[in-house]
Amino acid sequence: MKITHPLRLAALAALVAQAMVLAACGGSDDATPVAPVPSTLDVGGGIPEDVVVNGSVAYVSNLNDGSVLKLDLANGGASSTFIAPATDALSSAWGLRVVPAQNWLLSLKNVPYDFNPTHAQAGRLSAFDLTSGGKVRSWALPAQTVGNSVDVDKDGNLYVGDIGPQTRIVKINPANDSVTVWATDPRWVLNGFGIGGMVYDGTGIYAAHNNKLWFIGINADGSAATPAQVSIEGDPVIFADGMTWVDGGIYYAENDLMVPGAHGSVFRIAFTDKTTARRTVVQENLFDPSGVTTASVGGRNYLLVNESRLGYAFGTETGQATPPYHLQVFAR
Repeated sequence: MKITHPLRLAALAALVAQAMVLAACGGSDDATPVAPVPSTLDVGGGIPEDVVVNGSVAYVSNLNDGSVLKLDLANGGASSTFIAPATDALSSAWGLRVVPAQNWLLSLKNVPYDFNPTHAQAGRLSAFDLTSGGKVRSWALPAQTVGNSVDVDKDGNLYVGDIGPQTRIVKINPANDSVTVWATDPRWVLNGFGIGGMVYDGTGIYAAHNNKLWFIGINADGSAATPAQVSIEGDPVIFADGMTWVDGGIYYAENDLMVPGAHGSVFRIAFTDKTTARRTVVQENLFDPSGVTTASVGGRNYLLVNESRLGYAFGTETGQATPPYHLQVFAR
């Protein structure tokens, strides 16, 4: 029979107790819990258009000067410039999208557009390295294409929603740099608001146009299937700006820029199949919301919404917007 020395038993017990304490504190005596993200983040003096998230970092595009702001959500939303203001005529930054497989941030830039169809000019899509911030790729869009929204499919093809007079979706293949008009439809209205919010769901593209939501499947050869209108319970008006795909459904911002005051909303669309869905309200009383996305930081889930206050630019609001503009943060 083996007898263990009492001093050794005491030392072992002390080690076990210490390990239990460390485990309760997260496994390390220098672990620092992440504070909750503030409910309102200052995004500066320019109109915020889109917002996307990569890990615990958010990126916000600036409609006024073409820049993109970087926000460290795990550090109270500390901000820095990720893309500097534009130095050419394409000085208005619109849609953003992260491409994890390439370590890219996609950024759409346009000549400032006042929604007069005769003023529409070709925009540009650029890819920036998420680590260095350097521009690595760029594609000129077809004539009169005002790039509003952008997304990427499982094969790496890029899709741009044209909010200009042509109402179409442009496809870019980064493998050969081809830029083609991918989807149009005779039911889509020309010379007005083209494609609003747009998002890839894994098999096709959902796009907002003419107060409706459309689904455009991707055929086996990469071509666009005939657009199908989504039937949404109650037949609500779908006036979607920013849009993101989360947990098998869509979050989108409805911009109230034609109505004075803060009457914008964020909705969620849940699907029973590709073209049947119901809509629920997620947030209300937002001031002209544009971009919307979600984030998980420090074990907490958030909904992030840009308040663009575009009503001032359109003359719906009297006077001028008072900076700073804000990114609103809600628990999800």
